Amino acid sequence: MRRLLIASLLALAAAPSAAQMLSRPTDSPQVSAATEAWYQLREPIQYAGELYYPGGAAVFFNRNAMVRTGHYNGVPLYADATRDPYSVVYVPIGGGQLQPYERRRRGDLAGSTGSTLPSFPIALLPDGPVLPMAAGAPTNLPLSVGAIGAFTPEVTPPVVYAAVAPAASACTCDQTAPAVAQVAAVAPPLPTSGVAVLTARRPDNNDGIWLRYDNATWVSGGAGEPRTSAFTQVGDYGGFPVFRKQGDGDAIYLQTREGVLAPYRRKS
Repeated sequence: MRRLLIASLLALAAAPSAAQMLSRPTDSPQVSAATEAWYQLREPIQYAGELYYPGGAAVFFNRNAMVRTGHYNGVPLYADATRDPYSVVYVPIGGGQLQPYERRRRGDLAGSTGSTLPSFPIALLPDGPVLPMAAGAPTNLPLSVGAIGAFTPEVTPPVVYAAVAPAASACTCDQTAPAVAQVAAVAPPLPTSGVAVLTARRPDNNDGIWLRYDNATWVSGGAGEPRTSAFTQVGDYGGFPVFRKQGDGDAIYLQTREGVLAPYRRKS
């Protein structure tokens, strides 16, 4: 009997066990970017250290394929789990729709297309840092960044033809029909209007990701940190909880994804 009991226990210990994992659909977004100025002006957004530009038509929210990956100025950002990561993020714009924002296929993504055809042209070769140039006259050298350029459009005078009398010659032929020759003459330059074209000065700073909270401006303060017992919720921002960390009174923390909090520090 004792041997039978030991054999039964060994058989149960060796039997394989099966675990069941359930996938929970993503909740629909409750915050929309429809009234945000940066969305209405079609400005790029910054996510994961890269700029993403609005591209393509709006899509409907798919609870079984889209997951929340972060937020931009209080608006949640989503990613499609069926696409290659860090290529497209989706911004809710109301009515159950999301606007795709794409990362340009250049730099380390040059020569690649990802899992779907991108909306923007693909760079064939990786390029180095290129500084944008201010506007200038077509025949002048470009001006440096931040300079105010001014130029007057150049006008090429037209070429006209004027009739002149031929020089006298010793020819004894019939002189009754005067010969007329055409020679090219350059018309005087046209007067210019004197109106100069000016370019606007570029912005002096770029705070990146920032938010307004507690009557102050807070800018992104570095990489996210795992949420521990050292964090305490102290408020709410656009429907998202705001945390503070014990021993760090100069920063607030917002959740970017499950279990991770991103720091924001008060702008001086």
